[in-house]
Amino acid sequence: MHEFLLLFSKTVGLLWLIGFFIIVVIWAYSPKRKKAHRHAALSIFSEEARDEK
Repeated sequence: MHEFLLLFSKTVGLLWLIGFFIIVVIWAYSPKRKKAHRHAALSIFSEEARDEK
């Protein structure tokens, strides 16, 4: 019984982590997030530098 539970938990944990990774990658590369990524990328520059870009 212990071996079954160990195998089951390792398998479910691995599948859960893979699924979570796929969801995060899809969310990060979603075209809807482009504006937020651009804002974050330009937020380190001053207002004048941002206006030039």
